[in-house]
Amino acid sequence: MGIPMNANKKVLILCCMAVLLWLPLLASNAVAADMAALVNTAGMQRMLSQRIAKDYLFLGSQIRAGKATRQMQGSLALVLNNHDVLKKSVTDTKVQGLLGEIDPLLDKLTRITKAPYVKSSGASMLELSQSLLELNQAVVESLEGQQAEKTVTAVNIAGRQRMLSQRIGMLYAARQAGLANDSTAAQMRQAVAEFESAHASLEGNSLNSDKINRELQGVENLWKTIRHYFTDNGETGYPVTIFVTTDDIMKRMNVVTLLYVKAHWVGKSQ
Repeated sequence: MGIPMNANKKVLILCCMAVLLWLPLLASNAVAADMAALVNTAGMQRMLSQRIAKDYLFLGSQIRAGKATRQMQGSLALVLNNHDVLKKSVTDTKVQGLLGEIDPLLDKLTRITKAPYVKSSGASMLELSQSLLELNQAVVESLEGQQAEKTVTAVNIAGRQRMLSQRIGMLYAARQAGLANDSTAAQMRQAVAEFESAHASLEGNSLNSDKINRELQGVENLWKTIRHYFTDNGETGYPVTIFVTTDDIMKRMNVVTLLYVKAHWVGKSQ
């Protein structure tokens, strides 16, 4: 018996959405020598480290467990693929050393995601996501420093917003999972402040097209609906809203990042 039409349609829609979201990133294999593409790929690694942890913690709390599992598995495959792309594309000795330090952390990440959830693993995932974030941030900064162009800087900032959307969601999920402490509360305050500061910076970027400005306005509208959940005395309800909205912000910032990459390529061709 064949798959029902509704199921076929759902699978097709999910596949199309995945391709539309990640195709420009995967295309960086062909243009890996382009610095903006490399910064985008390395910046995506920052976000994926936080997204995997976010999905793992939401899964542990049985919040959108099915979707969280699918996203976590897809993000894990993507982070491993991107890591291989970077290792094959980057010749700088310092960056190669950083990528080598990431290798065992990705092995540990894979083991945790493939085992059943336990609270102690949730705590380990938080620590692992922090280590991966720091190392991937160092990779981005090293790559950006090799070509200090305004478009490359914009790619880094916008790409970091993708990460911060997932980091904020991850820290919220940690609170829901009973893993919050003074350190995670301070990290949340810092992430919120950095997100809002960077958003204001991007809004005033002279590179912005009408489409970039529309996407940034959409991000601001989404942010306003959930910001109050992230304060020290914020409400703890509506975790599904946080799960969905932080992903929506990430997707809009992915569009913005790729538009800055395109602007970089256009500038190079002129």
